[in-house]
Amino acid sequence: MSEYQEDGRRDVNSRSLFDLLAGTFILLFTIAVFGSVAWDAYLSNAKDKSGVRRIIVKRWNDRTLVFPIEGEDRAGRHALFDVVVLTKDYGWVRGSTTELEKNDRRLSPDQIQNEVLAPQLREGLGSARGLIAVGLASQEGDVAREEQRGGLRAIRTAQWVRQALGARVPMWTLNLGRYVDPCTDCEDSDTSWQRPFIVIAVRQADDGTHISEALADAMSGTTNLPAPSRYSTFAFTKFQQ
Repeated sequence: MSEYQEDGRRDVNSRSLFDLLAGTFILLFTIAVFGSVAWDAYLSNAKDKSGVRRIIVKRWNDRTLVFPIEGEDRAGRHALFDVVVLTKDYGWVRGSTTELEKNDRRLSPDQIQNEVLAPQLREGLGSARGLIAVGLASQEGDVAREEQRGGLRAIRTAQWVRQALGARVPMWTLNLGRYVDPCTDCEDSDTSWQRPFIVIAVRQADDGTHISEALADAMSGTTNLPAPSRYSTFAFTKFQQ
């Protein structure tokens, strides 16, 4: 083989290698650009112009909504939560700290255990690393009185969940107090949506995470969850009963 032929083959091989590397670079660049565009599109759908987030909801059954959220404490340690909320048909009876209702029908203790704490909800909560029973009150009434009501509702929720699951999962209570951000554009005076039934499952947490700080961070700036800024307190306590 002549020296000219050998040089020609080297040139062809060099061009082939160059073309392969160039093609690979273009492919990776295209993937990166597409991924960036897709992520920007996701963020634009998840946040409005003010940066407020709308959490994408899941369902455990036809009356239980689950909102996965993530937050970090002041030391930067992360935790993942599932905020479990009953649909708007269910909620606390106005003024009560012991009764739930569906629409205008008060639920019996058996209905709470079998209908509210249904098998899907028990299964979902039973796999958590920790549970947080939430109490809150709507905008009517004195703030101090409604904060007391929220605390009693949190304790009652913890008692119901403990009765359904036993004591194997650590439990806290969270009292959010009274709703303090009235909706001036609402079409009616129904405030039941301000006092839903809520239990929060702790899914994952870095070692040493300050759970209440991470949870407050995770719930802040959300449109479809009870953000702490819209309630009068954030009282987080270990449930001892």
